[in-house]
Amino acid sequence: MPGSRHVPSNRSWALLVVVALAPVWLIGSLDRGLWTPDEPREADIAWRMSQQSDRALPQLAGTPFLEKPPLSYWMSAGALQLFGGSAGAARVPNILYAALTALSSGALALAMESGVAAALVAALVAGTAITAFRVAIWLAPDACLLAGCSLSLLGAYLGYTAAAGRRKLLGYALMHVGAAIGFMAKSAPGWVVPALALASIIVWERRWSELRRWELYAGLLLQAFIIGPWIVAVTRTPHGNDALLALFWHNIVGRFAKIAAPAALDYSAGHQNSPGKYLLELPIYLLPWTVLAAAALRRAWDRVRATGAEGTPWRFAVGATLPFLALLSVAATARDIYAAPVLLGLSVLVGLWAGEARGAPSRIDELAMHSTRVLVAVLACVFAAVLVTLAAAGSGVMYVVAALAVLAVSLIALRFAAQLQRRGDLHRSFLATYIAYTAALCLTALAAFPVVDRWQNLACLAQRIHGDSEHDALALLAPDETTIAMLDRGLRTRFTILTTDSATAQQVVSNWFNTHGLRARVLVLLPGHAPGELTRLLERVHHTPSPGDGIAGRLATQGTASIVRRYELPQGRRYALLGPPARGTKVTPFGPRVKSAAGDF
Repeated sequence: MPGSRHVPSNRSWALLVVVALAPVWLIGSLDRGLWTPDEPREADIAWRMSQQSDRALPQLAGTPFLEKPPLSYWMSAGALQLFGGSAGAARVPNILYAALTALSSGALALAMESGVAAALVAALVAGTAITAFRVAIWLAPDACLLAGCSLSLLGAYLGYTAAAGRRKLLGYALMHVGAAIGFMAKSAPGWVVPALALASIIVWERRWSELRRWELYAGLLLQAFIIGPWIVAVTRTPHGNDALLALFWHNIVGRFAKIAAPAALDYSAGHQNSPGKYLLELPIYLLPWTVLAAAALRRAWDRVRATGAEGTPWRFAVGATLPFLALLSVAATARDIYAAPVLLGLSVLVGLWAGEARGAPSRIDELAMHSTRVLVAVLACVFAAVLVTLAAAGSGVMYVVAALAVLAVSLIALRFAAQLQRRGDLHRSFLATYIAYTAALCLTALAAFPVVDRWQNLACLAQRIHGDSEHDALALLAPDETTIAMLDRGLRTRFTILTTDSATAQQVVSNWFNTHGLRARVLVLLPGHAPGELTRLLERVHHTPSPGDGIAGRLATQGTASIVRRYELPQGRRYALLGPPARGTKVTPFGPRVKSAAGDF
């Protein structure tokens, strides 16, 4: 078999996976700040968890956060206590989740008797497909969910294919442990992903006797042991029954269907789904391995028809992919990260494809590898263009150097990959292509992350707002979770939330000022993003209208309030701090503007 001497041994493939993926994990998790969406909120919840005496329920700014169970918050809270309060410290558990996801995917491909090469490819695809990578490095429960789903799929396959007795029991026990981890991270998907995969293979192969195996159900005791104490602890909290209703009904059923729910728990109102959304976006989720996944699905079309054990690996991998994708497609809500578990089955399919194609590649297989190299080259050029744009915007000539390095390293590796493919070594050609992509990704991240951190430095905004309003009566007008979280984390800024559910913004702000007097303040998130060096560069070719001051400007125009401070980040968020209308001051459409010593914009 061509290139067989280059395949790692059963003992070394896992180490090779960790070494190959470590740079993207470490840079993505530890070398950046907290970015929107979601991360500021998740960081505040983790910080609060590290301070709580009762850790049954996560809290956002001291209020129970009932969207997800607490496992990932427990882990991040522990990391914060061990490594300090930085964003990187909160993401330390993500490295564990990412390693578990990649290694479980590789082990599943290996268990399917497809060889170590298949295991290596499956693990690397599971670790770097763009949506799986984003989930792995993002401070959110989805990374822990993905690890639990990957582990449970491995256990489900091991249990299903093992003979009755101890090995089947251990396999299904692993499935239940993974499902419990997934559930404790993000509720129902932790159960749904392995359940759909196992049910699909049982129905597909008509192996109804598997449903009568005692080994399949014995592991439920493990789930009860892991999940049960937490549920009991929740029931003992104030309003524990309401919390369980929100966690198990509104947050699960409410994401798949429109149900009667309070406005705060109406999850179907956000992230609206549309017919075919996930299927249309799936090629993007898989980048840069989209074409390889298409080749794997083409091969699977034939292999799933094989009788007996020969087709079981392919049928299981398809069953781990398509049913959950179909379920997501009919859900009321939709986000790209929800589809991350779908990529696990597809990664294993690519591994199965690699195991077969490396021995006798077809014309389609050869074309798929060539197309993947072209795709990686295009992505490297996009990364380089981003860096050149940052350089042109004033970030410095070093970004041009970084862009040239991205192009040079990736193109050299891709040329080597093409040579390996011509020699018939498809496995090493994939590895060289992987190196080209990850080198381009890592070099771009190292250069660009500091710039994005400046755009996303919400902690700086929060400190200034806290300092300016520390001795005032501060209210937040219809704030989003990011605003609440940034003011709470590490500062415990005192504020009241003003809602406009039963009154207009003018009424609630006026009532706040009338009640609290001249020292009353209201913080408002302004629309759009603040200008920065990138905006000024783009303005040369395309003029973008100013987003204005939104509701803050209207309140100032109406004479309800005056704008006493402005806060903004370049290319980032904009806020206005409102005070009572200034007596004897003419209110302009943009409100009076007072420049502070803190350097407000």
